[in-house]
Amino acid sequence: MAGWPGRRGPLPVAPRARARSRSGRDRGAERPDRNRRCTGPAGNRAGGRARGSVIEEFAAAKLNLTLHVGPVRPDGYHPVDSLVVFADWGDRLTFEAADTLSLDITGEGAETLRAEDGNLVLKAAETLAIAAGIDVPGARIGLDKSIPLGAGLGGGSADAAAALRGLNRLWELDWPEDMLAGLGAEIGSDVPACVFSRPLRMRGRGERTEMIETWPALPALLVNPRQSVSTGRIFALYDIAPRPIEAMETPVCETAEPAIGIASAGRNDLQPHAVAAAGVVGEVLKALEELPAARLVRMTGSGSTCFALFDSKDAAAEAGHQMATSHADWLIQPVMLEGSDAA
Repeated sequence: MAGWPGRRGPLPVAPRARARSRSGRDRGAERPDRNRRCTGPAGNRAGGRARGSVIEEFAAAKLNLTLHVGPVRPDGYHPVDSLVVFADWGDRLTFEAADTLSLDITGEGAETLRAEDGNLVLKAAETLAIAAGIDVPGARIGLDKSIPLGAGLGGGSADAAAALRGLNRLWELDWPEDMLAGLGAEIGSDVPACVFSRPLRMRGRGERTEMIETWPALPALLVNPRQSVSTGRIFALYDIAPRPIEAMETPVCETAEPAIGIASAGRNDLQPHAVAAAGVVGEVLKALEELPAARLVRMTGSGSTCFALFDSKDAAAEAGHQMATSHADWLIQPVMLEGSDAA
């Protein structure tokens, strides 16, 4: 079982393998001026940071404490209303000045990601470069993966959001979060929320976010059976008998007890369909429900990761050790779901 994460530690920068380059709108944020340029010494090349300096960004795993889904819209997207929080565990990215755009991937699922076209980190870099008027985007990006692929934890979206934040710093654009979130909506529905990586309410197809001003940190246990599920398949099952979306109020909560109550009053509309499509999701939920100290058990996103909330870090860690004795092949990770006052 993985131990408690150390969020802020440095990520070693390994030699980078060059990847091919070239191939969000939030809360009313205006689209960035496409003619704006980052004018460093190289004119309309990306500039600013001195060679050798390294920028680090943390890509936090995303959890849907609640996920209410409505019938598919004419544009093909499903409307959602979701209470979203972020863990102190996730992926790490580094950014260094370079003449060209490159990406090196290590860690969980690295080989699969290297073989895929359309990596969201590179897409984020290219989207930001176009918006900033940078004709030749340059950055050496390192991505160290911990979040499993297809896990319902928003790993790809979190990585894309971290790329927007990191390159915003590297290229010295100084664009505000709202502007980056607006670009993020062009990359993926979850990217705007991941730009902020704070407790929030997510609506629309995911591009409409509202910060939750007061929300406590919550100890949790994440469990992934190391089997991915198809998001498209889960939504197709949901579409057989969709339900009207059930809106919720944006919560304000200072302590854990009422926060757990608010989360418990909601649901994940995709959970029963994921259980039907992948029996292992039901196995994970059952194993979590059998933990005596678990306060709330639920699936996040479209699966396959499930979680349980606890009263303390010690209770979450003990539950993780207990589960690991019978499910050594699962990813079992105790985390803190960070509150609204997290740095």
